[in-house]
Amino acid sequence: MAGKESVVLDSDDVELEKVERGEKIWIQRLITDSEGASNCFMRKFTLKPGASMPLHLHENTDHVQYILSGKMKVKLGDEIEIVEKGDALYIPSELPHSYENPYKENIEFLCIVPAGEILTEIKDE
Repeated sequence: MAGKESVVLDSDDVELEKVERGEKIWIQRLITDSEGASNCFMRKFTLKPGASMPLHLHENTDHVQYILSGKMKVKLGDEIEIVEKGDALYIPSELPHSYENPYKENIEFLCIVPAGEILTEIKDE
């Protein structure tokens, strides 16, 4: 495949950004168009104890997530699930969802989404 190059990076070298609408939530944009990705992006989220993200949805953006460590409550539509290390989630586009970490340890998870801008509609404001 001419023109494409692989990328290996140390996540410790990727900037940690506060999630604007989240409480005690941080994101690292691991793989994006900056690394040459044109089909999907990978992000890593860290939710501190007491963290929360209000109910929200994304038009035309499916999410695939994998829990690396810890556990949290995830609201998916009308259902609340407890997810923990080793769990995988599929969140289809336009499904309202929220996150809460009422536990005493951080939770970290990977989130893979289609490449491009992700529009977020907050439902809890």
